[in-house]
Amino acid sequence: MIQSELIRDFEMQMRELRIGHTVLKRAQKLEKKLGVRRLHLKLEGENPSGTHKDRMALLLALDARNKGKKVMAAVTCGNYGAALAYVCGKLDMQCQIYVPSTFAATRNKDIEAYGGRIVVAEGDYEAALNASLRDIDRNGWYNANPGGTNKEIAVYSYSFISKEMAVELGGQPDWVSVPFGNGTLIAGVWQGFRSMSMKPRILGYSNNNSAVRGLVNKSKQPIPVPDLQITHINEPLSGNFLLDDKEGMEAVLDSNGAAFEVSDEELLKASKLIMAQEGIDVLPASAGAVKAIEDLDSRNHTFVAVLTGRGHGQA
Repeated sequence: MIQSELIRDFEMQMRELRIGHTVLKRAQKLEKKLGVRRLHLKLEGENPSGTHKDRMALLLALDARNKGKKVMAAVTCGNYGAALAYVCGKLDMQCQIYVPSTFAATRNKDIEAYGGRIVVAEGDYEAALNASLRDIDRNGWYNANPGGTNKEIAVYSYSFISKEMAVELGGQPDWVSVPFGNGTLIAGVWQGFRSMSMKPRILGYSNNNSAVRGLVNKSKQPIPVPDLQITHINEPLSGNFLLDDKEGMEAVLDSNGAAFEVSDEELLKASKLIMAQEGIDVLPASAGAVKAIEDLDSRNHTFVAVLTGRGHGQA
C-alpha cells in the first residue's frame, strides 16, 4: 500500500516540476488516414526530460528522500537514466546510472548534463542491472530499478496517465495503445483505469520482446526471442530479460486486449506519418502506438495512443 503522504507529495511536485498533465490531442488527420472513428494522442514527450519516465523517476525519488536516502541507482538504455538524473538534480539528490556497454547509449550526454553519474557496465541489460544491484547492496543506495523492491511504486506512478486521459475524455476510451518495454508502463496504465472501475482494452506492442512474443503466440508466459536483435531504434522496447513482464502481460490479457510486433522499419514509418499528418515529432519506438492501432481489424472505436517520447534522436 502506497502511503497517502507520498501520493500528495507526488501530486504537488508534479505541478512544481511540470511533470505529467500532458496534452491529449485529437488527431483528426490521422483518423482519416487510418480509417478509425476517433483517435487521441497522449503526448508524454512533453515531460521535461522528453519521456513518460519522468513520472516514475519522480515518485521513486520522493520515496527515497522520505526514507532518508540521498543516492539512487538504476540501469537504463537511455530515457530512464535521463529522467532520473533530471529529477535528482531538481531534488538535490544524486544518482548512479548504469548503462550496458552493448547499447547505443544515445542519452549519456543528457544524463551527465542533468548531473547524473554514468557507470558503463560490461555486457547486456541484465548484466548492467546486476552491477547496479551489487553496488546498491554494498553502498546502501536506493534501488530505483523497475521490477525491484520498489516495483509497486514504479507501476503506480504511471496510473496518473490513465486518470488524466479519463478526465480529458470525460470517460474511458475503447482502446489504449501502449509500448510494452519492461511492462511497467502498460501495467501502470491498466492499474489506473481499474482504480476508476474502467476497463478499456489494452493494446501492447514491441519488437524483439519476449512478453509480446508470448502474447502474439497466445501464451500467458513470455517466449524468449531467439537471436535477439537490439538496435538503436528498438532499444527502449526490446529484450528477453524484462522486469515487469508478468504485470504487463496481465494488463493485456485481463482487458481482453491485443499485442503486435512492430518492426524497426514500421516504427520509423509511423514516426514519419505522425509528423506528416499532425506535425508532432516523436521517438520511433513511441510511434509504434499508432502502427499497432492500424494493425487492428476493428476501426469503429475511440482510441488513445500513448506517445511516450519526443523525437530528435532521443532513444
